[in-house]
This record gives sequence, C-alpha cells and structure tokens, in this order.
Amino acid sequence: MVDKARLLILGKGEVARYLACIARAADYPVSACEAGLESADWPMGVELVDKVYSDAPWPLAPDTQAVVARGHEADPDSVVRLLEQGAGHVYLIASARRAQSVLSSAFTLLDDAMALERVSAPAGLGLGGNSSAEIALSILAEIQWRRHGGPLLPLRELRAARALKPASISDDNACPGKR
Repeated sequence: MVDKARLLILGKGEVARYLACIARAADYPVSACEAGLESADWPMGVELVDKVYSDAPWPLAPDTQAVVARGHEADPDSVVRLLEQGAGHVYLIASARRAQSVLSSAFTLLDDAMALERVSAPAGLGLGGNSSAEIALSILAEIQWRRHGGPLLPLRELRAARALKPASISDDNACPGKR
C-alpha cells in the first residue's frame, strides 16, 4: 500500500475548502496556506498557515502534492515557488486557456523548465462536473491516480483527444467553480 501524500493547498476559496474536506475524509494530511485563513472555514485536522506561500516559501517533502487554488492571484509565481521548493506535483486550478498562460509565464521564471512536467494544468480528471465540490473531487481523483498509476487519463489529455470531452465543458470558460 502507498502512503498518503501530504496535500498543500494554496488558497482559501470554495474549491480549496471542498478539496480539504474530501482529502481529510480520505485521511490525507492537509495544510492550507493563504493570508487571512479562518479556522471556522476549514475541516478539523487541516493545518492552517496564515501567509502567502510565494512570499515566504519553505522546503517541501517530495511526496507533497500542491494545489494552487488562489483565484489566479500570482499563479505563475506560486507554481514556480512550489516547484523550486521540491513539491512532488503541482495542480493548477484554471481553465485550459488560463493554464497555458500561467505555464508560459512560469517557464520564463524557472531555472529548470523540465520541472513543468510536474504540473497538471488544468488540474483534475475529466469527471464532467462543474460545481466547486465536483472540481475538488476531480482534483483529488487525479492526485490518487498519480499516486497509484491508474489507467485514467488526466483532464488535459481528455480535452486534447476531444472524443471524451463532455459537451458542457468549454476550454474558453473561466474556472467553473469561480462565481
């Protein structure tokens, strides 16, 4: 059996909180990092770090799965800092168009452009959901898939193939969970 990865969530929005709930229910150790976190908003057992990670990054264990759910605030810088500090994998919550923009910007900031291979953008498996809870579930599903090497394809590969893309998902939409 593979040990659970540590989950680090950057952000405090609805998707981030749902992700923390689902991950805690699946017994993942979870930390949330963002300025202004309120403990009443998060499930029990989530470690809260009240600061912006990219302003004061710390080294991460190689099994750390990091999710950037900051509402697009400084996404390229967040992705770069997480990769530089050793995150095993980074999951960016963004539309396909926004993800491409973030990765292009991150590419110019990274000393090792190959590190971008450790980024899922947009994050999540193609489960067909649009609500914040469904997006959170699809992200945790991808984390689980990567940890265990399952046979499913990540959302970006499904979108590239177009054959399995649900009609309700558009690459041009903003993050579906953003209201």
